[in-house]
Amino acid sequence: MEPRIARRAAAAALLAGIGIDVLFDRLGLGINVPFATAAILALVTWLARSHRPADPLDWWLPAVALGASLVPAVRTDPSVVPLDLGLVALATAAWSIAVSGVAVTRRAAAAVVLLGAEAGIAGVVALGWLLRRAGADGFYSRRSGRLGRVAPVARGLLIALPVVAGFSLLLASADAVFGRALDDALHLPVDVGDLAGRGLFSVAAAWLIAGPLALAVGLSNALAAPAAPPEPGANGRPIEPDPGSADPSPDRAATLRRVGVTETLVVMAAVDLLFAAFAVVQVVFLFGGADTLAAIDMTYSDYARQGYFQLVGVVALAGLLLVGAHEVVGRTRVFLAGALALLALTAVILASAAFRLALYQGAYGWTELRFFVAASIAWLGLCVGWAAALLLRDRMRWLPHALAGSAIAVTLAVSALGPQQFVTHQNVARVLDPSLVAPGGYAGFDVDYVLTLGDDAIPELTAALDRLPSYERSRTLERLRQRAAELADEEAFERDQGPASVFAWNLARERARAALASLPVR
Repeated sequence: MEPRIARRAAAAALLAGIGIDVLFDRLGLGINVPFATAAILALVTWLARSHRPADPLDWWLPAVALGASLVPAVRTDPSVVPLDLGLVALATAAWSIAVSGVAVTRRAAAAVVLLGAEAGIAGVVALGWLLRRAGADGFYSRRSGRLGRVAPVARGLLIALPVVAGFSLLLASADAVFGRALDDALHLPVDVGDLAGRGLFSVAAAWLIAGPLALAVGLSNALAAPAAPPEPGANGRPIEPDPGSADPSPDRAATLRRVGVTETLVVMAAVDLLFAAFAVVQVVFLFGGADTLAAIDMTYSDYARQGYFQLVGVVALAGLLLVGAHEVVGRTRVFLAGALALLALTAVILASAAFRLALYQGAYGWTELRFFVAASIAWLGLCVGWAAALLLRDRMRWLPHALAGSAIAVTLAVSALGPQQFVTHQNVARVLDPSLVAPGGYAGFDVDYVLTLGDDAIPELTAALDRLPSYERSRTLERLRQRAAELADEEAFERDQGPASVFAWNLARERARAALASLPVR
């Protein structure tokens, strides 16, 4: 594909992302859906006009996409609209492949599935592929030649803007003091959160739209095309490039790596500075327990019990940034220093999330959601530790294995602990021992929530039944008797099934039956 076409597609994707923000950001679904669908279909058809015409049998695809896009404009039924939106996406992707010169309808079912898988992979890397192809003819280097060494830094700062804006939005929403300091530092006559949110929405939309645009200009063909084997030498082995050669066309991968090194390091440095500022706020106001009432008119307890969801997201995104930067830069001294600083600051942010979650649980008790957030924090902590160790030992290729192994270990630990049993035990203990409740917290027993838990929670409830307050005891007893009747009916049904009923045996259910058998008779 010609670089000029890639530049057109990349520019179209970015401009379309802004248009999608205008049509959809904080707006309901309506006629914006057919407008956007028609615009995307027109874009992919226009960009692919250099290919041979689409197969006549594939012309039903844009008709289906347009027809399905009309449904959100005339109906609000939540059982229908998502189906039609999915149909719009599939038909648009298929048409993008069709206009690239690949027949879709004529293919066998298995071939269509394979084509869809290739298109899915292509859609993930589409925007990056377009930007890479756009500069393949030296378009960017020719225009930045006068800037010399300043050009990569400028490009890095430009790339860092949306990255830092996204992290800033999450960190500001997670920490009120940091958000106030950020607003005071910027002093912009616009809502920073709104601007960052719209920017992120536009970038995400551009990334999604780049998928069909890249498919239309031949990305699926590029992915499917096998790489040409290297030329064999006289001894039958591939010819190795001469490092000292003055060949004006060096290895393409090495060239791309050199082009992206400075930009990537600038992005990492910008994120490091942002994380360092956030870490200072945490040390002073959160871990240090400084009075926040004068700073943001908020008590320390209210300030601390917020933001752990956003901070977990920040840590996950920082990990993706580190892995991507390592792929681009490689293990250099500058990268190693920046990466270790990023990991150390990420650990501070993760500790902040864990501390906030602990304060919130101490005040209001446990839920399954908070349990799984705590488990995710534990997994991310293992990830940070593994990343630092493997980075120091130059074994980053083992990082996916370490992350997968940590995920397996946390999953098995969660399964062994039992979220429902753990949550019930902790919440009952708070009722029986008020000293476990943080000052200013809720010391009551959320009966409505606990009774929604399954059979794993029943032994804990029956064991503590006599020690619960009268109101909680009566409601809990009533619901436990209902569950006992349900289990008795299930047991009778299983007996009717004969010998096969043994395969329905479950330890948690049997423990629940045994516990319910000890309930007082009416």
